[in-house]
Amino acid sequence: MTRGRIGLELPDIGESLRDLVRQIPPGRVTTYKALAEALGDPAAVRFVAAWLAVHADELPVHRVVHASGAVGKAEFSEPETFAEKLRQEGVRVEGLKVTPLIRYFFAGFETEKPLERLRREQEEIARKIELRPLPEGVERVAGLDAAYLDSEGIGIYVLCDGKGEPIDYVEVRREVRFPYIPTYLSYRELPLYLAAVEESEGKGLAADVILVDGNGILHPRRVGIAAHLGVLLGKPTVGVAKRLLCGEVNTEGMAIGEWRPVVLDDETVGAAMRTARNRTIFISPGHLADVRSSVDLVTSLLVEHPLPEPLRWAHELATESRGPR
Repeated sequence: MTRGRIGLELPDIGESLRDLVRQIPPGRVTTYKALAEALGDPAAVRFVAAWLAVHADELPVHRVVHASGAVGKAEFSEPETFAEKLRQEGVRVEGLKVTPLIRYFFAGFETEKPLERLRREQEEIARKIELRPLPEGVERVAGLDAAYLDSEGIGIYVLCDGKGEPIDYVEVRREVRFPYIPTYLSYRELPLYLAAVEESEGKGLAADVILVDGNGILHPRRVGIAAHLGVLLGKPTVGVAKRLLCGEVNTEGMAIGEWRPVVLDDETVGAAMRTARNRTIFISPGHLADVRSSVDLVTSLLVEHPLPEPLRWAHELATESRGPR
């Protein structure tokens, strides 16, 4: 468990998965979904499958199969290899499927369900979000973006004036241990962003509003990274995402500069804005902001690039710091 600034407590998801896989007895199998449930969120099933695929050399991942009973696979192992290992342990495999799956199925995991704890924490943060118009006369706006170089994260904070002209920036680098799992991005990038904000404020580079590369309340639990960051800092934040995470919006036929509401569970939680011929961004309030004022602020900071200027500069600096891939 890693403890971060302002109450962040980050579980070691990789170590949790290792422990779960090691609990599967020889001659038994489990499923990717069962492992995701043991982590605390069945929606994390794709992450589980991808993670196991690159850790087959250190764990008995041949004992993890699909819900249909089909044998899994890994980067350097074929399904036939896994099937043979299962047969050697007494598991019946026919046509690369465990048959019948129920005979060999194991789900008796001892687990603290770390993702379930994080989800409860997100719900608690969501209750603290305040939605209201951004303050008038915003003079300094920051952009936050991140990039990755293997296990190292790079956090970039760029401070701009009210017209989007850059004033200065801060770059921080930290080891990143929390993996990318959809709807849990906060726990991967918040340590970077909090460190960047702390350093920038120590240099007199505080902003009136922070734009974050990610979502605000446009999130299944209404607590994307911009919202989470805003609550922790007690500052106005706005999320600007490059892809739609959830919700419904019809973007067909949108003109450049046009925006349309994004609706989730009958609530307007953000806006889709066409900023270039082939680019739509998704704006949502994080904390101490609302949809309309968030859209207005982003619009005022769009110049000749599909992203508002503070995020454009942050994105370019993050990409440059990462270097060629």
